Amino acid sequence: MDRDTIVALATAAVPAGLGVIRVSGDKAKMALNTIFKAKTSPLDDPRRLILGKVVDPINNSTIDKAFAVYMPSPSTYTGEDIVEFQFHGSPLVAQKIIGSLLSLGFRVAEAGEFTKRAFLNAKIDLVQAEAIGDLIHAGSERALEIAEEQLEGRFSKAIEEIGEPLRQELAELEASIDFPEEEIETQQQQNLFIVVDSAISSIDKLLSSYRYGQVLKDGFKVLLCGSPNVGKSTLFNKFLGRSRAIVTDISGTTRDLLEEHVLIDGQAFVFCDSAGIRQSEDAIEQIGISLALDRFSWADLILFVVDSTESCESAKEFIEDKEHKFWLILNKIDLAKDRYNLSELSKLSLPSFRVSALTGQGIDELSNALVAELKNTLGFQSETSLIVANERQKDCLLRAREALTKLKQGAVEGAPLEILCADLWSA
Repeated sequence: MDRDTIVALATAAVPAGLGVIRVSGDKAKMALNTIFKAKTSPLDDPRRLILGKVVDPINNSTIDKAFAVYMPSPSTYTGEDIVEFQFHGSPLVAQKIIGSLLSLGFRVAEAGEFTKRAFLNAKIDLVQAEAIGDLIHAGSERALEIAEEQLEGRFSKAIEEIGEPLRQELAELEASIDFPEEEIETQQQQNLFIVVDSAISSIDKLLSSYRYGQVLKDGFKVLLCGSPNVGKSTLFNKFLGRSRAIVTDISGTTRDLLEEHVLIDGQAFVFCDSAGIRQSEDAIEQIGISLALDRFSWADLILFVVDSTESCESAKEFIEDKEHKFWLILNKIDLAKDRYNLSELSKLSLPSFRVSALTGQGIDELSNALVAELKNTLGFQSETSLIVANERQKDCLLRAREALTKLKQGAVEGAPLEILCADLWSA
């Protein structure tokens, strides 16, 4: 396949001890013949790092001492010839090397193009290609494990195991079309139903993991809301372990949404601090309050924070008509002593937690409850369970299930074999 030879910086474009540039394509060997000088050519000793120097192809001046390695196709990541340069990690050196390579007619790779070529050259399938991005952006240990499992082909193998019996049934149906004098026997139809029902069951099990997979990738979304100056930002900072939100004694300090990812006991959470909810004449604060209210639909759980030295009646009025899931957080218990009245809380029928965001009292209990809530909400997923990782995978499974359901209904109603085969092909 005739494609451009591409080049890309494989390390960050910042000063570092090491920089790596990769080249992939039919003309990758030209890079070594033109800009790399060494006693032994990497072309003569493939897959071994060779020390030499990278030179400017125009004036033959040295750009940097470097290692180079040549990896011949097809046993490479992209399935093409690959050349890799390792040099001192100066952004200026990287820029000069890439400039020299571009002068040879190469071009800068598009984002993800190395992986795209690996897919097009059948080195990886689409699930594995997606898993590479998931692995890079994994926000928790479990998310990393799932990405690695998908990269190793475990999910693809499971899909293959669902599909193989269906392909066998398709072959038998197509044979019946070729020999129309032979009708589908009752036993054959029963076998078809068994295979289809098994496939639907396996698909349903995979689909049930989608929500879990999304939370693993994106985090369990927790919104902090409440009246001004009740300690939402202090609680937000406490979960983060650093001062992210501005904390003052002035009501209405927080006017925008602040969002941060946090790991608690290995589970990924996204905490969002919001503006205090109250009647305000300040136009900017009104915008912040509106953003906070709009964020309710985003949240998996809303922590309504109140000052435990004051009445909870405002919380009761605000929460009782809402359909979202709330927990009541009584903050500042270090100041309340015995003054907070819990009789009002019993009217709300909400989980409630007494904490001090300032001293940390009760934070561990709240954190443990959040982790338990995440697991309860999503349902238990075994460490060996397969996870549907993205919307594309979910959509493919849903379409397959729809086709199988249509196939089964058609078989019951005596639909022509051509229609049944078409449904099975769709699945």
